[in-house]
Amino acid sequence: MDKNTYTVTLAGRRFTLSSSEDSEHISRIVNITEENISNIMSLDRRISFETAVTVTALRFAEEIIRLEEDNTRLRRSLDEANQDKTSLKK
Repeated sequence: MDKNTYTVTLAGRRFTLSSSEDSEHISRIVNITEENISNIMSLDRRISFETAVTVTALRFAEEIIRLEEDNTRLRRSLDEANQDKTSLKK
């Protein structure tokens, strides 16, 4: 798939991204990231952009881990339900 180049702004700073995703998807990513960075920076005017980005990255990593754990738990539940269904048919 072809990659597109996007120029985005986060907390007043411009960045160039290259992605095969469409512009709507990129906008969603940028909006969520911008909201998180802005919320952190609004807590104290002394918080730097770099600190806010680091905290945002850590929060996103935490969310990914939580979602992976949820996904694993749900897959196990589905597998168990399918096994129960199969054993009931016998």
